[in-house]
Amino acid sequence: MASLTIKFQLSNSTGLKKIIHMSGLGYDLIIHPTIHGEPILTSQAFYYLNNLESIANLTINHDMSQLTDNQIEYLIDNYLFEYSTIDLDSKLTTKVTDLVYWRDNVHSLYHNYDKMNTGALIVDKANDDAVIDIQPIDDNTCLSDWCIPKNYTDEIISNYVKSMQALLNKKVMLTMMPNQYKDGYIGKKRIFECSEGLLDLYQAEKLDNIRRINPEDNDFLLKSSFDDEYDIYLPIENITCEKLYNPLLLSYYFSGLNDKNPLNNYVGYYNVLEYYFEEAPTILGVTARYEREQLKAVIDLLTDNVEINTFFQAQPQPENSIIKNNISTSSSIDIQGLDLTVSNLVDNLSKWLYDIRCAIVHSKKTRRGQETAIFEPYSEESIHIKIALPIIRWLSILCIKKDYELGNGRTSL
Repeated sequence: MASLTIKFQLSNSTGLKKIIHMSGLGYDLIIHPTIHGEPILTSQAFYYLNNLESIANLTINHDMSQLTDNQIEYLIDNYLFEYSTIDLDSKLTTKVTDLVYWRDNVHSLYHNYDKMNTGALIVDKANDDAVIDIQPIDDNTCLSDWCIPKNYTDEIISNYVKSMQALLNKKVMLTMMPNQYKDGYIGKKRIFECSEGLLDLYQAEKLDNIRRINPEDNDFLLKSSFDDEYDIYLPIENITCEKLYNPLLLSYYFSGLNDKNPLNNYVGYYNVLEYYFEEAPTILGVTARYEREQLKAVIDLLTDNVEINTFFQAQPQPENSIIKNNISTSSSIDIQGLDLTVSNLVDNLSKWLYDIRCAIVHSKKTRRGQETAIFEPYSEESIHIKIALPIIRWLSILCIKKDYELGNGRTSL
């Protein structure tokens, strides 16, 4: 059955160094490293996996109804949310501000390469009846490729890559005396010392040809064109997701996940919890007139003292020690540390999270004549709330899943 592969840009995707195969929602999604920007004049001999961004490839059968851009983004968001609950270090999102994809004007003689900095002459003589003929001038270059510059650049780049590849094994004879800064040495030394994940240009280009993954495979081979020593094996991780979550809550969640500012990270996750401020007390049959009481009701709906204690027991001990300390803010008022020894962790945690929230969203110098805790954006003190991010992120994940359990998910795209 014929299929179409759609590429989708991701944020926070640099250094993935693996392939993620996602399934379960009717469309397979493959996330893998790539070289963005269609390099031609800027083609490199080598790339490092550590520095490569990643993309999402969505496979759609031609005989199925075409998905809209919003449906595609929502589909990928569900997969990425599921993945983020498994890999808590992941910050992959579809929320991209610096776009690197473009659409060429099919009627233009020049298409864009090198991140739209280079226009390459495109002439498809075999399929364009308007083209009568095209011939090189002053040489015998065969113009077989419809991207005309590639007929000239391929050989140059090939020779360049081969020459650079040969240098990887190049050695010199070194003799040096020891001193207070370095050890002495007599013998051969490589002229390069390369980090892991070195790809030659052709290996890197193969990344863009990944279309299907066998879920039973453990890794994907990027074969070196020169030496088996430089073969790269990308591990394959399989993720199954069969739930379509509340798109609004996913949007808040990814807002928290995507931002580089810890204050905004916190607010994004907090917004997920805030969504249930009025509904949670109703479900539990309790009265909650104030926001701090409403936050406690949400946490009561999502978890309990035992689960909260288990969560903290699984955290690194140094972090638990820091949590007990007061959080210094940009004013003279500190936020009291979180006491993990109390019996009512739900009450203590809700108060702690609410106090942090107020210091983030309010900029009042005083409240009722008393100085209050505030966080100045981009200040040294604002970094201190990072200790709270794993906790409120965990609660926001529980909230999105609870929302689904309550019947607020979707049954289709």
